Order: sequence, then structure tokens, then C-alpha cells
Amino acid sequence: MDLLEAAALRAWAMAARTALGAAADRIDAVNVFPVADSDTGTNVLLTVVGGADAVALVPADAAAADVARAFGRGALLAARGNSGVIVSQYLTGFARALPARAGAPEVAHALTVAARAAREATVEPQEGTVLTLADVVAGAAATAADAGADLATTLAESVAEALRALGRISAVHPVLRAARVLDAGACALLVVLDALARAVGDERPVHVPLDWLPTTAADHASVETTGGAYEVMLLVSDDAAAHGAAVDTGAELRRRMGALGDSVAVVGGDGWWHVHVHTDQPTAAITAAALGRREQILVRLLAGAHAGGSALHDRADGRERWGVVVCTAAPDLAAWYAAAGAVVLVRCPEAPVRAEHLERAVTDTGAAHVVLLPGTGAEVSTAPSVPGVVIETLDAADEVRAVVGSLALAGEGPTAQGRTAAQAALARLGVRTVEAASVHAVADAVDALVRTPRPTPAESLTVLGRDAPDGALLDALVAHLATHHPGIEATVVGPTGHGPALVLGLD
Repeated sequence: MDLLEAAALRAWAMAARTALGAAADRIDAVNVFPVADSDTGTNVLLTVVGGADAVALVPADAAAADVARAFGRGALLAARGNSGVIVSQYLTGFARALPARAGAPEVAHALTVAARAAREATVEPQEGTVLTLADVVAGAAATAADAGADLATTLAESVAEALRALGRISAVHPVLRAARVLDAGACALLVVLDALARAVGDERPVHVPLDWLPTTAADHASVETTGGAYEVMLLVSDDAAAHGAAVDTGAELRRRMGALGDSVAVVGGDGWWHVHVHTDQPTAAITAAALGRREQILVRLLAGAHAGGSALHDRADGRERWGVVVCTAAPDLAAWYAAAGAVVLVRCPEAPVRAEHLERAVTDTGAAHVVLLPGTGAEVSTAPSVPGVVIETLDAADEVRAVVGSLALAGEGPTAQGRTAAQAALARLGVRTVEAASVHAVADAVDALVRTPRPTPAESLTVLGRDAPDGALLDALVAHLATHHPGIEATVVGPTGHGPALVLGLD
């Protein structure tokens, strides 16, 4: 094949998807950097699945460059995790550099642009990682093309050189060297590029051998955990120019996220930026991203369940682990919900939550059964649907019910038993609002709730506040409960930033 053809790029997208599906578990097992959370293989797989799905929608007569752009754009919008975001930018950069007719020299140049784009996506590029591997591939491709090799040979030789260099590259990074593992992101990119080389080589069906991948897991316990506690990912539309602002959106997003956390990756294409950061301040990250329309905002605890890895495993007591998705219009509650074990989807004022956003959050739990708490964020007419996943939506269509459901699930555990406990708690729940918070108003609302007939005695009072907690008011509430309702314990959550001053939920 002298020129890169659309058919080869379509075969590439499908082959990369298939190969990563087979390789994901082994790549997850060696994932120790930037966070030892065993999900790099799964994250890059889900990223490439988004790209392959976009390619499948491209008309049959589309040009090669159009197929490549669809692959990159789909991957960018679907990107997961730091490695997925970097790979999506690599694919986007590759597509952007392809001319209408691309032979070996042009494809080698596109690989160089792709490597540069991936490196520019990160705030603190790390050598010994996927970024270094991308440079090796670009250099080998340029050398082969300059020597007169055809396109198939150029790609085959660049992949072969990357395979030879992979161990040496990974040993450069101190964390990888100490753990004695290959860089998981580099492994994932190499699988993707091997699929391209074999597709261009007219191998049909494309088969990507994976025998070079490690078969033993890294010792994650030996890896010191550093960085922010939460992962925040979101899309930001590049509409600064529409507001008359001369802003380099990507550079400004990188600057802002770099001040709030680490593992920062910001990639862009076709009017959108995909933002990734590990931070202890999810609310601040969400606020700092307000340079355009924000949507698909996902927050989760890095030490909690992730797509792939431990999220798919049963609990030690043999009960199947379920996923939990919570939607909220209160960014300040994102960290609280995530700490309780949920993948949190945050709705900002600029854009509604759509079914595809919910489906992404469900997928990111990595579980075959998922409990959805719609809260104040999910106002969609179409229920989410993810192949192979059973989604159970609980009656929690406001913030206090989402909080109570989360507490029940956290107490019992994300299992079928936890789902049942959350359903029961929501069925028993009595709710009252307090428009203007005062000691007298809160005491009256509590007394009215307790007097309401209920099948079982109340034990728990959830207090959801619009504003930061008032210490004196809360002290008075605790004293009132101790004196008049000693069997009831209070849990205070907030601020929500919207709604009445207080919402009380009694279970």
C-alpha cells in the first residue's frame, strides 16, 4: 500500500478496539503511574471504543482524512483517565496532520505531530512514559521513510523499534523502575499502533499479537500514593471567542488545573476541550473550567472503584459489587458523593445532562449492576442504557433523597443488599423544608416530622444545607434532638448552593 487508504483506517479503528479489549486486563495489571489504580488498559479501551464508534458512522465513501478525524474526535469525547486523554490527543494530532494523499513521508510526519500533540496535552510531561514511546515511534518512522521505505514497512519498523525500546523507556521513570513494570500507557499506545501497521499491511482480518505484554501484575502495595484524592473529567466548549475574549482556552485550562492538582491533561479538537485532573478540590476544578459550556462533568474518588480493575470484582464476603452513579446540580457535593463511593455526574447551568452522559458514568463504574440516584442533575426523558449492564434507578429525584440513598448504600455497601436498604430508606423518608433557617423553625420542622405517622421509629435525620453550616444552629439542633428525640442522630451535608435554606429528611 503506497498511500494511506480509508479502508485501512477503518480496519485500524476496529482492530485497535478488538486488541485493546483482549489486552486491557494485562495493561491494567501493570498500571502504577500516574496513579496505581489498575485502570489504564480499560480507560484507553473505552477511549478507542468511542473513536471506533464514531468511525462506524462515517459514510462509506469518505476520504481517509475524514475517517482519521472521526477516529480522533470520537476518542477525544470518550476519553477516560490521564492515559485515555493523552491517546485521544495523539489520535487527534495524527488526523490533523494527514494530507489528502498520505504516503510514508506524510504518515511519518503525522506521527511526529501526534507525539508533539500528546506531549503538549500534559502540564508536566514525564519521560519514560507513553510520551517517550510516541517520540521513539515518530523517530523510527521518519528514519524509515527518509530511507525510502514504503508505508507498510515504515509503520512496521516503527512499531518494531518501539517494542525493542519499551523496557528501556520504562526504566527511565523512577516509579516504573522501582516497581519493575512497563509503562501501562505506553503498552496501550503500542497496541493501537501495531493495529495500524497491520491494517496498512493489508492483513485481513487484522490480528495484533499480545504475547509481549506482561502476564504478572505489579506490586501495587509497594507504590507510594501521591497527588490529589479525586479525579475530575469534563468537556468544555471552546467558545471564548464568541464572548470577545482573546483567550487560549487550552493553555488557560492547563494553567488553572495545574494550580489545583496533578496528572493534568487537557486536549482539544473541533471546538471542544477534554479536561482531566487529579485534585483535592473538585469544586474548584469545576469552577475553574468555566471558560465555555461545561458538560459531562464526572468526579470520582481515586481510591474507590474504577472502570476495570477492582470495580469488577466481588466483595470479600462473596457479594457482587454494584456500581453507584449520583447526579447533582451542586458541585460542592461532588466530593461528598464520590467519597461515599459513587461516580458523580455534575450538571452545570450551561448545559443539561443527557442520556449519553449518564451512560458514560454508568460505564465508568465498571460494574454489571448499577444503582442510579438521579438527584437534581438528571432531567432526561430517556433512561440510560448500557449493553451488558443492569441499571436500577431509585426514587431519588431531589438532592436530599440522593443524599439519603447514598448514605444507605455506603452503610450497607454497593451490593444488591445495599440497593434494597436504599430503596427501603427512601420509601420511609419524610421530608420538610425550612425556607429561613432559625432555631425555632428547625425545631418545629423536626417535631412535625417526628409526629408524622410512620411504620417504624425514626433513627436518622439528614440535614441538607444550602449554605455553609451555621455552627450555633447545628448545636441547637443537636441539643433539641438529645432532649426531645434522643433516639435520632443527625447527619449534616452541604452546602448545595441552591434551594431552601435547609431540607430535612427523617428516616
